Amino acid sequence: MRLKTQGLAEKSSAGSIWLLVLATALSLVLWNVPVFNWILGPISVFVTTLHELGHAIACLATGGQVSGLTIVSDNQGHGGLTFCSGGIPFIYTQAGYLGTAVFGCIFLLLGRSESMSRFMLFMLGCLIGLASLSLMLGTIFSEGRILEGVGSIVWGLALAGGLVWCALNLRARTAHFLFFFLAFQTALNAVTSAMTLLTTSFGIDSFGSWSDATTMQKLTMIPAQMWALGWAAASIVMVLATLWWMYGRSPNKEII
Repeated sequence: MRLKTQGLAEKSSAGSIWLLVLATALSLVLWNVPVFNWILGPISVFVTTLHELGHAIACLATGGQVSGLTIVSDNQGHGGLTFCSGGIPFIYTQAGYLGTAVFGCIFLLLGRSESMSRFMLFMLGCLIGLASLSLMLGTIFSEGRILEGVGSIVWGLALAGGLVWCALNLRARTAHFLFFFLAFQTALNAVTSAMTLLTTSFGIDSFGSWSDATTMQKLTMIPAQMWALGWAAASIVMVLATLWWMYGRSPNKEII
């Protein structure tokens, strides 16, 4: 028995291409029109949260413990911090930049399906809410960073509540676009953040005395610049490979 799927595949591809075009256009507007760029604040915190969750998940997965997590600036050039002990530092230190790229690529792939968007928004809200009430709360009691802890919890619960509300109340198409836009922003930020780290590592810019790259340098004796370059290259390759998978390859015309 043969099921012809070319039409469905082309329709899905065309729909996600339009979402990508809209997400790109909206991003350019938000970045370049001052009256709108305030919207990027919550998006920036959302991506920072994914970055820090990448560290935390990798730490826990390798047998370590997470005593605290922040998603607000410490005024020393760090947008967020994850306090890990035990586990395998070689893995979880890299899981911030690379984890964000992985998150972005997975979201882009799932974002092609309208039916997955509500579910993913809801699950992301639950994940961030859980992290706010456990990992971020630990920042206050275990690490003694009261202001950063409180600020992170407020932002985390606001993001969690907003994502869950959108999942439950937005129309299907609106929820679909919102999730795809967040996916695009996550993938884009994975590349731009790694590039920023690269310029920082080479002394072109300055955001603090230490970073994930300098931590890897201490662990391996490999220069921080090499780690930043590797993460930037890996992020670019992952995002481009995902976009090629979504749009560049020929869809299967038949399933036998």
